[in-house]
Amino acid sequence: MILFFLMLYKIGWEETFHSIQKVSFIHICIAVLILWVAFYLKSMRWKLISNSYHIPIGSYKAFKVFFIGLFLANVTPGRLGDFGRLLYIKEELPNQRIGWSSLIMDRLFDLACLIVFSLVAVIYYQINFDILEFPKSYRSIVYWFSGIGIFFLIAFGFWKLLKNKLQSWKEAFQSNDLNLWTTLRSFGITCMSMVLIYGVFNYVAWAMRIEINHIGLFLGTFVLGILSLLPITILGIGVREISLAIIFQLHNLPAEDAIGLSLIIFLLQLISFIPGAVWFYLSPIKLNDLKQGK
Repeated sequence: MILFFLMLYKIGWEETFHSIQKVSFIHICIAVLILWVAFYLKSMRWKLISNSYHIPIGSYKAFKVFFIGLFLANVTPGRLGDFGRLLYIKEELPNQRIGWSSLIMDRLFDLACLIVFSLVAVIYYQINFDILEFPKSYRSIVYWFSGIGIFFLIAFGFWKLLKNKLQSWKEAFQSNDLNLWTTLRSFGITCMSMVLIYGVFNYVAWAMRIEINHIGLFLGTFVLGILSLLPITILGIGVREISLAIIFQLHNLPAEDAIGLSLIIFLLQLISFIPGAVWFYLSPIKLNDLKQGK
């Protein structure tokens, strides 16, 4: 949040709002509709995954609860509020471990998709902008591989210590009926929804008449998505602005357009969360209940 206001102060309010004024009300409405379609697709994926864990939720309930979870996720750091969905389907859950496992699986599909697109983005930016500086000496390479090796050794040690304690969670996580076809469907739905969500950046940039390489912008926003998962920001504020400013700088575009684009995306987020906020207001929960398994 502090970084956001510092950037806005440095760039200037007038220049930023001049960029924002290029977007019409119709553009805003279309962008929100695109986001709602993407969220609907993700709710249907969650339904598929939940049903594979023998959690009998229908399409409407999945859609409604997913929107509530989306609202909660985006007002909490690291999207932790998303797990509040469990409290709305507690009557359908065989047990808490199954519920948590279904949500973790749901999030893993998002993470897998983000990683795939982010790797493509890194390759694209390396080819076009040479953003990564590779080690120039054998010593640096040895340090890198030593660090990676130590990390995996520590991780393996922790796994051996916790293996027995996590056995029941492992069994719950694996107690799904996800076959190859359902997995491919879920991943396909995830990719389609991600293309729509991150494609909104391109749509708004087009509406603002920003002359940018849209492939570069589209791929760069997936790296932004990975960074937004870190528990250091709410609604991506600060992280989104800095990331877009770097992308725009690489394309020799003014920072005020990057901040203007980011502010419009922020507005679109707020509008798109209204259904979830309304449903949450009508059926409020306490997130602390998750810890108590209520």
